[in-house]
Amino acid sequence: MKRKIITFFFVSLAFIFLVTSAYTSSNKNLFKIERNKNTNIVMYDVILNSNGEINKSNPINFYWILYTKQGQHKKITTFEKKAYGFKIKYNNSGYYELILKAVPNKIIKIIMINGIPKAEIKINNKKSYLSKVYVFANNSFIPKVSYYTLIGIDVETGTTVIEKITNKPHKVVHK
Repeated sequence: MKRKIITFFFVSLAFIFLVTSAYTSSNKNLFKIERNKNTNIVMYDVILNSNGEINKSNPINFYWILYTKQGQHKKITTFEKKAYGFKIKYNNSGYYELILKAVPNKIIKIIMINGIPKAEIKINNKKSYLSKVYVFANNSFIPKVSYYTLIGIDVETGTTVIEKITNKPHKVVHK
């Protein structure tokens, strides 16, 4: 009886490992958004099909990693999509164009380089692979973004590149 329980335990662990590794092999991390509010992040992954190509019908998955709750993963809510959502479309040149709500003035190309998905973006006018966006917002009920910082790797040199983009406050016009 004891041997059956131990065998069942190890078979169960092997099954969980296979299912988990099969899931993670089809999702590849692209970049993340960090914020000044807390350590939780929004992770953006590329979804690959069984051929290792970007899934055309559903290319991007994004979700919370809640480090304040032992690293739990949580879906982005409809309300949160207003801040962390994106628009994506396939470009006939062979890549996807992604525009983040958090970074609306920059186009991110989702491309495959030697079988690895990359998020290509201009950072300080240099072609770069995006690794992180850091968003700094005030702590009001409806936060306003003061600035965001793009962090990536320069495609040519392999060095880290950083660009801080400040949101300009809206001018109040008095009549």
